[in-house]
Amino acid sequence: MQKMIDRFSWACRMLLPDRLLRFYPPDFTLRRPTVSLLNKRIRRGKDCYLTLFKLDCYPVKQEISRGEWSNFLEAARRHLRISAMNRFEEQEVIALVQYSDTELIMLTESRYFKEKSSFVPEKLRLLLDGVRTDLEVGLAGHRPEWRNTLTVVSASVPFSAAPASDAPTEILLLESYQSALALATGTITPQMQSLRSELEHVLDNGTITVLAQPIMNLTTGDVFGWEMLTRGPEGSLLHFPDELFNFATQSRLLSRLEFLVVKRALDEIASRSIKEPVFLNITAVTLSHPLFLSHVLECLERSPSLSARQVIFEITERHQITNFTAMNAILGSFRQHGFRFAVDDAGSGYSSLQWIGELVPELIKIDSSVIKHVDQIAIKESLLRAIVMAAREMNCEIVAEGVEREEEADILFKLEVDMGQGYYFARPNVLLHEHERQMFQETKDRIQHRRGLVAS
Repeated sequence: MQKMIDRFSWACRMLLPDRLLRFYPPDFTLRRPTVSLLNKRIRRGKDCYLTLFKLDCYPVKQEISRGEWSNFLEAARRHLRISAMNRFEEQEVIALVQYSDTELIMLTESRYFKEKSSFVPEKLRLLLDGVRTDLEVGLAGHRPEWRNTLTVVSASVPFSAAPASDAPTEILLLESYQSALALATGTITPQMQSLRSELEHVLDNGTITVLAQPIMNLTTGDVFGWEMLTRGPEGSLLHFPDELFNFATQSRLLSRLEFLVVKRALDEIASRSIKEPVFLNITAVTLSHPLFLSHVLECLERSPSLSARQVIFEITERHQITNFTAMNAILGSFRQHGFRFAVDDAGSGYSSLQWIGELVPELIKIDSSVIKHVDQIAIKESLLRAIVMAAREMNCEIVAEGVEREEEADILFKLEVDMGQGYYFARPNVLLHEHERQMFQETKDRIQHRRGLVAS
C-alpha cells in the first residue's frame, strides 16, 4: 500500500512546474527541473554559482543505522533550506539538490559585483560562508554527540556562459560540480582558484599576444610558412605557452582559449597580408567542438585576403584521440573547405606515429627530441631517415622542428628534409609584412651555402 502511495505522490509531482520542484527535486527520468531552472537563468545572461556543501562525517556514519542516517540527511536538507531562504532573496535561490549521500548543492543567482581577482563576489562568499556555518550548527544541534567530529566543507564556483563554451547545461552543471568538489577536497588550491580567475579575465579581454616563427624551405631557402605561437600577459604566470595551455586544460577552458587564439592569429595574418601557409596549433578536443569549424570560417569571411588553403592545423598531443573513425570524419569536413593538417611531435612517442598512420596528414612535424644532436647519435639519424621514407610513401611533406645547430641542419640537407624550423633559422617574433623581411635574406644565403657544401 505504501509503495502505491509513493508512486502516486511521485506521479503528482511530475505535473508540478519546475519552480515548485526547486528544493530537492526527485530524479525524474523524463524531466530535470534543476537543469531547466538553471538553463533559464543562463540564457538570460545571469551570473550563476554552484556551491557544494560536503558533510565530513564518515566515521560516525558507520556507527548508526540506515534509518538514523536517513533522518540525519533529512535534517541536513531542512537546515540548508532554512538558512538559504533566511540569507538570500527568494529569486536568488535557483535550486537545492541532494547530489550524493554526503553532498548537498545550492545553485544561486548573484547580483553582486565580482572583482577582477576574485572567483566569487566577496558579498556572495560571505553569505555562503554564513549558510555553511548555519548548516554545521544546525546539524550539531540535531546530533550533539557529533559536535567534535562533524564538519561541513564548502566550495563555490561560477558557471561559464561564454559563447565559445556553448556546452549543454547538463555538462556545465557536471563540470561545475567537479570543480567545486576539487576545491572542497583540496585538489585545487586557492592559488589555482585565483589563477583561474586571471585566465578568465584574459579570455574575456583577449589579452594574449600572437608571435610567429618562420618555417624555412630547405631547398630554396625561402620562408615556406609561419607557425603561430601564443603568449599570455607579460609578467604573468600564464605568459609562457606551456603554463597557459596546461592550466587552461586543467580549468576546462582549453577550447575557449583555442577559439581566441585562432581568431587572433587569423586577424594578425590578414593585417600583414601574409600569403604563405600558416600553422595553427589545435587539440583534438577543440577540433571536435561542434562550433569550431563555423568559428574558423567566420574568421576567414572577415578577411577575404585569406584562404582556407593557407591554414594548416597542427594537431597537438595535449588531448589523446580515442576514436580515429570519428576524427577522420571531422578532418574530412575541414578538408572539404580546403584546410590541411599536420601531426605534431612525430618520433616523440608511439601515439604520434599512430596518428600519422590513422589520420594521413598533409604534413608531418618531426619532434625536436629527434633533431637535437642528430648529427652525434646514430639511432636518431636512423629514426629520422625512416620517418622521411615513410612520409614520401604517404606523399606527406616534412618539417623538422627545434633545429638549433649548423650540424643538425646539415643532416637535414643530407636526408633532403623538406623544411626546417628552429633558432638556427630564426626565433619567434612579431609577424612581419613582406617588405620587412630583409633579415631572412641572410638566412636564405646560409641555407643555400650549407646545402651546397653537403651536396658536394
